[in-house]
Amino acid sequence: MLPSAQLKPAYEQVVWMYVYRDFSNNESDVKAERVSLRLGVTSWPQLLLVDPVTVDVIGSTGRTAPSFLRAATAAAAKVKPKSPAGADRIRAADRRAAQLEKDPSTELARQFLEDEDVVVRYRALRVLAQKSPELVARRAAALLQTPNDSFRYEVCDVLAKSGGADARESLESLVKNPRNSKNPNVLRSRAVTALATCGGPESIDVLAPFTRGSPLNMLTRTTVATVAQIGTRHPESKPRVHRVLLDAFPQPVKSPAVQVRYTTALAQSVHDSLKQVTKKTAPFPRVYDAASRRQLIERWRQTEP
Repeated sequence: MLPSAQLKPAYEQVVWMYVYRDFSNNESDVKAERVSLRLGVTSWPQLLLVDPVTVDVIGSTGRTAPSFLRAATAAAAKVKPKSPAGADRIRAADRRAAQLEKDPSTELARQFLEDEDVVVRYRALRVLAQKSPELVARRAAALLQTPNDSFRYEVCDVLAKSGGADARESLESLVKNPRNSKNPNVLRSRAVTALATCGGPESIDVLAPFTRGSPLNMLTRTTVATVAQIGTRHPESKPRVHRVLLDAFPQPVKSPAVQVRYTTALAQSVHDSLKQVTKKTAPFPRVYDAASRRQLIERWRQTEP
């Protein structure tokens, strides 16, 4: 896209910066990771417009020359006056992040978890997730308010392992509205996974719509599994869980092959979840079609807790 006559009007409007990660964790990769963290990038490729002073994302360009030009023109009006303070602030934050990378102590991580810079806070969070997950779980509700995907992923992962009922409402809020996210489907999936250990009967109504999502979206199977986990942990919720799972059997498809495969896998996941919740067994059909779907639903309806 860049060597385009259409983009010449923008060539002098922006400073072009290419950030590449090879995930080797060498020095250059760690620097590139800091940039990605600061901009909230968790999937690639991305083409963003960034204020050079504040390092805030002020535009997303799309992937065509016309959309790029429109976004660049709109973003130019948002750039703050030039000041060395912004660059100095980033350099200082990177030094603190590097300090944590060299000395990942719990004491230093506790101190930097309150840092003004999200990269420093993320580095601190990673240390505490390994060395003091109970502290992260206790503070999870507040930490989940940080508008950064990588940061919230990490908090959700800790909760998925350690639990934390106090974070339930915050997780449910992210499921309903993964706000300030550049990767909302993944953020929602992480929150759903955490609810498997943190959620309660109140969570089922929040989760239920996502059990009926696309078979091609792994969020759907993740939600089915989480609902079953809640039913297992909270026996009083089993009748509601049972009804939600019965409604989750997907409509069969005949083609294309990938759709058939994923639809059958989702149906198998719902079937296995019902076995888990009801403690009953039943065979899964060799072919998942409209007739076998009706038979499965009828068979499992008879096992209502």
